[in-house]
Amino acid sequence: MRSEILLESNNFKVSQFIFFSTIFAYNFQRIVRLKKGDDHSYKKWVSENKKAICFLIFITIIACGYLFFGFKSTTQLTVLFIGIISLLYPFGLRQIPFAKIFIISFVWSVSTILLLVFENNIIADQNIVFHFMSLFLFVFAITVPFDIRDVDYDSKKIITIPLFFGVQRAKSIAFFALLICGSISFFQHIKMILNLSNLLALILLYIVSFILIQNSDKNNGKLYFSFWVESLGVFSYFFLIISELIF
Repeated sequence: MRSEILLESNNFKVSQFIFFSTIFAYNFQRIVRLKKGDDHSYKKWVSENKKAICFLIFITIIACGYLFFGFKSTTQLTVLFIGIISLLYPFGLRQIPFAKIFIISFVWSVSTILLLVFENNIIADQNIVFHFMSLFLFVFAITVPFDIRDVDYDSKKIITIPLFFGVQRAKSIAFFALLICGSISFFQHIKMILNLSNLLALILLYIVSFILIQNSDKNNGKLYFSFWVESLGVFSYFFLIISELIF
């Protein structure tokens, strides 16, 4: 996990919880949107696999519950906070203008950084703030392509950045977010918070993200978004691992 490498601290229970809770959140909101009759790009697939998805939701609830009761109280409170946001997300929070992308960025950043910080008793210093800001902006940037993909579906109910500013300006906003991410990484390196191998890995990640965002179009195939763009979080992990092996 990216945060574990950058913070030089790991916790298998936190990683497991993030894995199962992510599967739960994705599938839960899809079932809710199906029940509400909302149009989205995966509506037909969800309808055809509804029983399997519900079973998967049930399994992930059990796994998350088991891991939850093994966490410290501070971690549990944080989980409850972001859990409530995640549960309310498909019931109205996502309809708030522009809220969709900020909620996703916030919940993901809290899940992958603050849970690790609280559970491992890491001091919440300037370094943690920089990592949180950087991850928030990175998730923000790579979420823009999905809003571009869903622009025809979202136009009926949700005001997103591509709908309000237009696709090209939305891409420019995402590029600016990536530029800030790069600036934070350079500053951390200058302050000797971030080593050279990690800096190079992050810069490569932002370049790849820039290219994928630039080429995003609502007419791109599902593989483009579901594999390439959605895999950027995984790319960040592999880039960091490979850079440490090389340098």
